[in-house]
Amino acid sequence: MKGNKLLGQNTWLNMIDNPAHRAWQGFTFEQVCIDHINSIKKALGISGVQSQNHSWRGGVEEKSAQIDLLIDRRDQVINLCECKFSLDNFTIDKSYSENLRSKMAIFKSATNTKKAVYLTMITSYGIDKNKYANQLVQNEVTMEDLFEE
Repeated sequence: MKGNKLLGQNTWLNMIDNPAHRAWQGFTFEQVCIDHINSIKKALGISGVQSQNHSWRGGVEEKSAQIDLLIDRRDQVINLCECKFSLDNFTIDKSYSENLRSKMAIFKSATNTKKAVYLTMITSYGIDKNKYANQLVQNEVTMEDLFEE
């Protein structure tokens, strides 16, 4: 949003379909997720499990990946969390499922982890249940879970 020259009344309303605004929404949603890690752990049923929580970027050879949020648990499980903001349910299609599989493989290879790795989708309104989601996603957390008291 830095450098935006279109200021004035209704600036935010006029930027709704702007790619920069969409990117900002995504980054902001990731930050909200990080700020609400205790709510995410509660929704996953792991509130009492000690964990280290952080984002991750790394790779092997010429392949690299970025993980929005890792919950590296003391019980030998890692929740690899993909945070996705959308205005409706999020759909995992064939291409995106291949991207997720690649991220998981790169992470496992780069870290040499022996822990179980669970793909966890954190989304605004949930994910559409389809064959790609059913094959990949172990856990799902929604924005509603982040703000539950």
